[in-house]
Amino acid sequence: MAGVIGDVGFFVPFLLFAGGSALVRVLGFSRRLVRIAVVGGFFAAALAYGCTAIFKPILVHRALAERLPDIEEVQPFGPDTPTGLVRNLRFVEQNPPTEFSLSTNQTRNRPPETLAWALHRPIALAVFGIINLFLGALAAEATARMGRPAQWNTRLAIGVFGAVAFFLLQEMGSPIQSFLRGDAMGSGALAAWGPMALPVAEAFLFGFLVWKRRR
Repeated sequence: MAGVIGDVGFFVPFLLFAGGSALVRVLGFSRRLVRIAVVGGFFAAALAYGCTAIFKPILVHRALAERLPDIEEVQPFGPDTPTGLVRNLRFVEQNPPTEFSLSTNQTRNRPPETLAWALHRPIALAVFGIINLFLGALAAEATARMGRPAQWNTRLAIGVFGAVAFFLLQEMGSPIQSFLRGDAMGSGALAAWGPMALPVAEAFLFGFLVWKRRR
């Protein structure tokens, strides 16, 4: 169950690109579309964040508690919800361990950079979903004059490229990967938010193309 909920929270922000394109087809590129996109985008972002940052960690923690009678000793900070991660981060910062570990049985030894990453990434992913929704609408409007096959293929390419590139940028910058390779770990917050530059740049580009075409 936790895996399903986590998958829902992960995939929703990426699927919102198609939602933005569909809104243009139904409503046209209008102020009404913007209002609906704002409300729908924030609702979808809240759903994605709730699934990945709250519901999934709670279910994982409950499953571990059923197998481990000493769960409070193994995971003294509770589930990896935002509250639990902040407690864990403050503890590690105040009590630096002699050796860091990513083991779920050694939460007192977690690297602070990976905790910051786990704290910020769900928020960044939710915000990406909102931007992705508007990006889908802008891409649909920018390609509106193309023929049907070219229009479909172009929108698909834009959506897939943006989603894959954003995901890869987050994964490559993850301090977890640096830790596993034995490299120096960078800022977890920056690793989570840095890739946001890509969808923002795409949105500005397509916004400019739409503005230029509608002049």
